[in-house]
Amino acid sequence: MEPRSSPANAPAPHAERLTLDELTAVALGADARRMNPVQLYLGVKGRIPRSTYWLHGVLSLLLAGVVLDGLLAIARVEPDTANGLVSLLLLWPLIAVSAKRQHDFDFSAWWALIHFVPAVGSIVLLLVDGLMPGTHGPNRFGPDPRRPRAAAPLNSGH
Repeated sequence: MEPRSSPANAPAPHAERLTLDELTAVALGADARRMNPVQLYLGVKGRIPRSTYWLHGVLSLLLAGVVLDGLLAIARVEPDTANGLVSLLLLWPLIAVSAKRQHDFDFSAWWALIHFVPAVGSIVLLLVDGLMPGTHGPNRFGPDPRRPRAAAPLNSGH
């Protein structure tokens, strides 16, 4: 006797199929729709939500700066020189992450250059990037990062 299928086990009528890249990412435990670190810290395309900004644009870069500054202090580099080197090294990742956050508001990435305005620019941009919600739905810079496509249920062949 064959088991009867229940509505809970029935496949979705309009289930979206995963691409080969997405299936590979699922098999490897990664998400193909997320940015890799190179895209996040070096590229200026795409959008990121506030949580990614705070975790990767503020916390991670701040911790990287503290660690690099400490390593340069251990290497007996002058403090002013060490601070300058760390700031120079982390400048592009800061601009790249901020540019993606600007894209989430549907603003041009050129607004990220406010970081170069002494004192006020970085504080204002930090607050705007970190507190202002992005536009809902897709915009000219890409899909909404807060609403990833729903993954289709995988057919295990049972």
